[in-house]
Amino acid sequence: MLKPSLRHSQNGFTLVELLVSLGIGLLVVGAAVSIFSKALDVTFAAQHQSEVQQDARAASNLLHQDISMAGAGIPPGGVLLASGAGKAPRYGCDQVQCYAGPQGNNGTGVAFPNTRLYGIIPGFQQGIPINGQKTDIITLVYSDSQLQLSCYAVNFPVPDGTQIGFSGNCPQSLGDQASGLKAGDLVLFQNTTAGNTAYAVGEVTADVVGNAGPYVVNFANNDSMLVNQAAATSGDLAQITGGVNTVASRIYVITYYLDLCTAACGSPAGIPRLMRMVSGHPPQPVADNVLNLQFTYDAYDQNGNLLAASGDAGASVGVSPNSIRNINIAHLTLRTSQRGRNGYQGTDIQTSISARNMSFQNRYQ
Repeated sequence: MLKPSLRHSQNGFTLVELLVSLGIGLLVVGAAVSIFSKALDVTFAAQHQSEVQQDARAASNLLHQDISMAGAGIPPGGVLLASGAGKAPRYGCDQVQCYAGPQGNNGTGVAFPNTRLYGIIPGFQQGIPINGQKTDIITLVYSDSQLQLSCYAVNFPVPDGTQIGFSGNCPQSLGDQASGLKAGDLVLFQNTTAGNTAYAVGEVTADVVGNAGPYVVNFANNDSMLVNQAAATSGDLAQITGGVNTVASRIYVITYYLDLCTAACGSPAGIPRLMRMVSGHPPQPVADNVLNLQFTYDAYDQNGNLLAASGDAGASVGVSPNSIRNINIAHLTLRTSQRGRNGYQGTDIQTSISARNMSFQNRYQ
C-alpha cells in the first residue's frame, strides 16, 4: 500500500493580506485610543466642573451667611463716623495697607458713603476690572454675638477717647488670643450724652493682653480705617467721653472684593480671587479663579414702596443704603483652574438674599 507523502506548504500571507490585517489592527487601536482619550476628557471635565461648582457653592454660602446677618445690632439709620477733620473714614485697609477699591493692592481704600456706617454698603463698580469688566464690592456690617463686650463697664480715662477702660468680673477675657480684642477690631459705643442717645465707632490699635481686667484699650489717632480722629467735630470717640451708661459691642465690617493674586500669594500671579476682609484685619482668600462679582439691590421705603432696583441701590438718585432690603448676587462667576481640550469649565451663580435685620422696625416703643 502506498502511503501519502507529507508535503509541507511553503505558502505565507500575501502582501495584500498583511496590509489588510495591518489596517484593521490600526483601526481597532485607533478606536480604542479615541475612546480612551474621550473618556479622559470626560473625566477631566467632570472632575474640574465638580471642583468649580464646590468652590462656587462655598463662596455663595459664605456670602449668604454674611448678607443675611447685615444690620444686626446696628442702629437703623447707621452710625455717623468721624468727620470735620479733613480725613474721610474708609474701609478695605488693614494695619499695613489698603486692598479694596479700583486700584487693588496699595490703593487708598474706599470711603464710607455719607461718612456713615450702614448695615449694607454697596460698592458699585468699585472693584478692579477683570477682562475689561468692572467688578463690584460689597460690605456687610453686623455685631459680634460671641464676645460679650457689653458685660464690661466702660470708662474714659482720657477725654479725647484715644484710650478707653473696660472693667468688670466678666467670663470672657478681652486678652484671649482667640476671641479677645485685637488691633483692627471695630467697637461700637452707645451712651447718653447731653440727654440724647449717642453712638461712636472706634478701631482698636493694639492687641489687648492679660487674662483679667480692668483693661485699658488703645484707640489711637489715624488708625488704618481713619475712624479714630480726636480732632473731628462730630462722630468720633471724643464726642461721647462725657456721656453716661456707655455700652460697647464689637462689630464686623466684612468686605468682599476681587483681587489679582501676586507672586507671593501662593497661587499663580494674575489669578483673580474672591477675598473676604473683616474690619481692619488682613484679607483672606475665599475662592480662586473668580472672573466676575456683581450685585444689584432692591431698596424700599417704610411703606413697602420700591425706591430702586439697581447696582448702586439708588445712591445716584439719593436713596440711602439704609433702605436696602434685598441683595441680588447678579454674577458670581468662577472657572476651572486648568484648561481642558475644549477650554475652561465655568459656572455662574445668581441668587437673591433678604437682609432680614434691615427690615426690622420696632413699632412698640
